[in-house]
Amino acid sequence: MAGEKPQGTIEEVRERPSETSGEEKVGAAPFGRRVFSLRKVAAFLLTVAVLYLVYRELLATDWHGAWASVRGANAALFALAFAVFYCSFPLRALRWKALLGNVGYDADAGRPMPSTASLTRIMYVAWFANCVTVARLGDAYRGYLLKRAAGVSFAVTLGTILAERLLDLLVLAAMLGAGVLVLFGGSLPTEATRALAAGLVLSVIGVVGLLSMRRFRWAFESILPGRLHAHYFRLEHGVIDSFRRLPLLIVLSATGWVLEGAALYFTVAAVAGVPVSVAGAVVVALAASLLTAVPFTPAGLGFTEAGMIVMLGWLGLDASTATAVTLLYRGINYWSIVVFGFILYLFSRDTSQPGKQRPETSLPVQTHKLFIGRS
Repeated sequence: MAGEKPQGTIEEVRERPSETSGEEKVGAAPFGRRVFSLRKVAAFLLTVAVLYLVYRELLATDWHGAWASVRGANAALFALAFAVFYCSFPLRALRWKALLGNVGYDADAGRPMPSTASLTRIMYVAWFANCVTVARLGDAYRGYLLKRAAGVSFAVTLGTILAERLLDLLVLAAMLGAGVLVLFGGSLPTEATRALAAGLVLSVIGVVGLLSMRRFRWAFESILPGRLHAHYFRLEHGVIDSFRRLPLLIVLSATGWVLEGAALYFTVAAVAGVPVSVAGAVVVALAASLLTAVPFTPAGLGFTEAGMIVMLGWLGLDASTATAVTLLYRGINYWSIVVFGFILYLFSRDTSQPGKQRPETSLPVQTHKLFIGRS
């Protein structure tokens, strides 16, 4: 009945087929229809406006000097920065595989998952989705892709992704706080203090939300329609039970952030010759990752670049050099994902049996339709 609570253990509920299961095989609509939607055009227009106001009016960017610095960058060091950044993807895929194993999705539990290489591909396409859509829609799209690939619960998978984001936030806040203290000591810039406070506040909110999911399940179930109780139960299982083998998850998360900081470190070295401190590069990379969560533009485009230029100025780089470093680094962690992710997306589209598609009504399928712009 619609008002009944899901009965049985979480394993039984997880394995129980949902009312809309089996609908995830969906062909993709033309990509351009989504890219050039009204919302997308508006987002990019806003981005252009932000970039113009910040770079031209506030930062007084010397574009000729910045371009000269870009052209004079050390190609070998830039290639090293590119390689180091891309090493983080298999590492993050390993962490996601561990999270999935924590909730019973692994070979030992009789539910073999895709290989680490396949999970890396799924994550990369999802990052691409985050780079071209607002509000991190790619995270939900990642859940859809895994459901399509392995036939697992979308709600449980989405729970592991939410747990991954919370873990990233907690580790990022801890590393950011430690890095800021090492870098600035007791004299923190106002902007650094605000960034650190924001990270701490978000971490507290995340932890409180995590603890509330199971403790106040009754409250959520009193609000949600009965037909969604089983989905909430699966989502809760995916989030809460992901935090097993916590030391392993922390090590993998911290290593991923260190790799991003190292990528920025080598990018600065490629442009400026004499690199900034490792702590400085890590702090700027971590703060830039927070800025990518700004929901107004895809992956914080415009806001992230402006923030990086300001923060690199704290480390002693002049405006032209800071702008060059930012352009090259964002070429690695944003524009390369847009280009390569688009290519990978095209080759990974499901085109099997296009004339035999089932009704597209389930939550993961609706997420897929929202991403590709189908009506």
